[in-house]
Amino acid sequence: MRILIDARLYGLENAGLGRYTMNLVEELSKIDPKNEYVLLLRRKYFDSLTLPANWKKVLADIKHYSLAEQFKLSTLIKKENPDLTHFVHFNMPVIFKGKFIVTIHDMLMHKFAGLSATTLPAPLYFFKQLIYRFVFRKAILDSQKIIVPSDAVKKEILDYYKIRTEKVEVIYE
Repeated sequence: MRILIDARLYGLENAGLGRYTMNLVEELSKIDPKNEYVLLLRRKYFDSLTLPANWKKVLADIKHYSLAEQFKLSTLIKKENPDLTHFVHFNMPVIFKGKFIVTIHDMLMHKFAGLSATTLPAPLYFFKQLIYRFVFRKAILDSQKIIVPSDAVKKEILDYYKIRTEKVEVIYE
């Protein structure tokens, strides 16, 4: 199987998401010599990261939460022709047509929404919230599986989106 991982968040400067991505890549590279992996990386880690022979690195210096992410990322993934794509965060291209899994780490922006949660002007904040909810919902509904770090996050997703219980898999970090 050819599995593509969107690892553009790789690195400690991306806080918990970066650490999650680093650990995922490290552990998968240790335990799976069978599958073929394609790893999308930003320039910062592209040359320094050494991986086993069944791994391929692809430069994907595409900014998160951007229009480029929505269009260029889909084109790049399609070119690699994976059987399955893993988005390590909800921000996947909404035009993406392949099979994918997504990791949802929390639903904080669902729970703590409102003008008290931002320094942005109200119109810009509400526009960004609208886009966030659209992309998040698409990731939840169109994914083959959803990985979450806890039973609490699983319950929140199931309560909010009313999807099949078996679609959400708890994998502790």
